[in-house]
Amino acid sequence: MKIEYNQIKIGSRVRLKEDLHMMNCMYTKGHEFNVVGHSYRGFDLEDNDGNKVVETLFIHDKLELI
Repeated sequence: MKIEYNQIKIGSRVRLKEDLHMMNCMYTKGHEFNVVGHSYRGFDLEDNDGNKVVETLFIHDKLELI
């Protein structure tokens, strides 16, 4: 029997499990994003205000699927 786990993919909604420092700003724990893209460099995220975080390869462990 094959059991698939919920996976983060384009269209998913994710939440930060800890603070995220990116370039010139910080997103705090609990901030929510939509996954709008995916490549070998990671997910592209966009929040409700239109702020984007792209190529998030090294923060996948800070995201949780909601």
